Amino acid sequence: MGSIADERFMPRDFNIPFEPFVRHFERYFTIIKMLGYTGKSQKWLDCACGAGYGTNLLTNFAEFVIGYDIDKEAIYSASQNYRNSHCLFTNDIRHYKSFFDAVISVETIEHMPLEDAKVFLNGLHRSLKDDGCLMITTPIVKQTNKNPINKFHFIEYSDEDFISLLQDAGFEVIEKNFVETTFTDGETKDQGYYKCQKLR
Repeated sequence: MGSIADERFMPRDFNIPFEPFVRHFERYFTIIKMLGYTGKSQKWLDCACGAGYGTNLLTNFAEFVIGYDIDKEAIYSASQNYRNSHCLFTNDIRHYKSFFDAVISVETIEHMPLEDAKVFLNGLHRSLKDDGCLMITTPIVKQTNKNPINKFHFIEYSDEDFISLLQDAGFEVIEKNFVETTFTDGETKDQGYYKCQKLR
């Protein structure tokens, strides 16, 4: 899927300060609350899953969860540490067409150049059922910034530009939520949460 900058949260790394440590888990809980239901008899996708802790967490709320990441080492580590009978990890989702009831993407798209972000969203659209739900988070700034302070980010989007990017990939935003957050780069900006469905 192209270039993705490296920046991973590793649970049990107790050298990480408390606030950013807890914030990684809070993002998943905020998404679950916005989603508004549990996934009885549903299959969910966690993309990109990184270390895999979020995928494992989501198995408390859905029948089955697949964690996807392009990094083979991350997938191996996730499989070793976080796989259970309700989830698995993979670095290839191309054959999961119209498969998932919910697709969850936490702090991923800002790590990609624009063209890769478009490919990424198109892949999520393809893997989501027609009546499925996309939950996606990213830092939101007043004006789109293609040279962020965070060296791991390629682009930080404005709300307007991010919605446009989602629409171009065939998604309609049906709910959004902003949480003012001081990120690890020291900047205070909005943490954007977007609940989307496929454009009818």
